[in-house]
Amino acid sequence: MWSLLSLIYFVSRDKLDQAIEEFTLSCAGYCVATYVLGIGDRHNDNIMIKETGQLFHIDFGHFLGNFKSKFGINRERVPFILTYDFVHVIQQGRTNNSEKFERFRECCEQAYKILCRNGTLFVNLFAMMKAAGLPELSSFKDIQYLKDSLALGKSEEEALKNFKVKFNEALRESWKTKVNWMMHSLAKDSRL
Repeated sequence: MWSLLSLIYFVSRDKLDQAIEEFTLSCAGYCVATYVLGIGDRHNDNIMIKETGQLFHIDFGHFLGNFKSKFGINRERVPFILTYDFVHVIQQGRTNNSEKFERFRECCEQAYKILCRNGTLFVNLFAMMKAAGLPELSSFKDIQYLKDSLALGKSEEEALKNFKVKFNEALRESWKTKVNWMMHSLAKDSRL
């Protein structure tokens, strides 16, 4: 017979596992989408997590590679945000849980391939929106950013190879994200 404590543990454990799964899948979507769309201003105040574990971004004022700079320094220094804190959650707190991380990587790669297969559609939709008056979507350069991130004109294999390089760069250079987030927090605190 189950004790109440055992029941609470397993119900809570199921919810935790489900939240980690939601986080993992939404993080994969987030990484790919912010890379392809060139979303900027990706600091810790603009990345949210729901109680269900889903990660999402707010503030889409900077996109298609129109990144902010501070004192002439580009604040976006990685292709997308993938911190070791994110990886820690994906791996369920275990450093040797490479199976979970590899599944996450595969989800990212699969999502990227799907977007690339539909790249021409995305580019055409964005090209039609040029007349909308958005400052970040007003020139050929903005559309070219999308073409480049989707690796249009390259084979699926070449495009995926390029994405894998960006994925590894985002992970390897995640310390730069931490520094950016720290500087953002300090600047925000000094305004209060």
